[in-house]
Amino acid sequence: MEETISLQDVFKLLKQKILFVLTAMLLGLGVSAVLTFFVITPKYSATTQLIATMPASDNLNADSINTNLMMINTYKDFISGNVVTEEASEKLADKTSFKRTAPEIKEMVTVEQTQNSQMFSINVKSENPTEAAQLANIVAEIFQKEAKKYTNVDKVSIISEADRPDSPVSPNKLLNLAIGAVLGIIVGVGLAFLSELLNRTIKSENYIVEELGLPILGVIPKLERKEIVTYRKEQERAFKLGDFYVEEDAYSMNNDLVDGLEQEANDLSSTSFERDFQTPNYFSENQEFSSEDFEKYRD
Repeated sequence: MEETISLQDVFKLLKQKILFVLTAMLLGLGVSAVLTFFVITPKYSATTQLIATMPASDNLNADSINTNLMMINTYKDFISGNVVTEEASEKLADKTSFKRTAPEIKEMVTVEQTQNSQMFSINVKSENPTEAAQLANIVAEIFQKEAKKYTNVDKVSIISEADRPDSPVSPNKLLNLAIGAVLGIIVGVGLAFLSELLNRTIKSENYIVEELGLPILGVIPKLERKEIVTYRKEQERAFKLGDFYVEEDAYSMNNDLVDGLEQEANDLSSTSFERDFQTPNYFSENQEFSSEDFEKYRD
């Protein structure tokens, strides 16, 4: 039988599972917070800006300008090549206390270009802010010296040197926390719907009548938690006191146990309730027992 779900059913399910979804959201938020603040190592970024000019030409036109702009892509490959990275590795070890291999420097260095500009930037990311600034300046100096040997660039000028950064650029704490919370909500909602789809129990009387076409023979009333607690307290009190209870008390507790059911208790001679391994008994008013008889009966 094909089952359909309406928008009303969706909101009803979300309302029922709201605590579960909120718990999943808080869990996702907590995991992202732990990763952001305690696991992921902060990284710092230092940037130096350069400009490279080509030899002067008498015929300055749009094509020559476009050629100069396209040369920046060549500079990017040149900076990340072995000529620059290997020399940068040697100078970094000589001039500073940091040591990096050429492949490591290649991963740390990126070249960025401002749109439609002959100016470009050398950016270095490192877990140490001092290392990031020193390595950026070293790479810029090496490129300034070596570019003339391998390209037809006329002059490379360092516009601004890299300074030691004060704050990390990653991780983005607020973004990570937001992502963790959203992922938690998505997982919570998904699990809520999955549990509902896997739950094959009958949830309402309407399903039996409308979907299965079967008549309802009877309904078992739901016992509220308050009624269960009241009954257990009365039962414990009876067990501790070991006293006689009149028929009306037993009848009252029976009504608390089965809500809405009327029972005639006038003809009852006794009503018993079990608790653990002993069974306190409740006798009607017209029975006469002495304390000795009660002890014998209880034994």
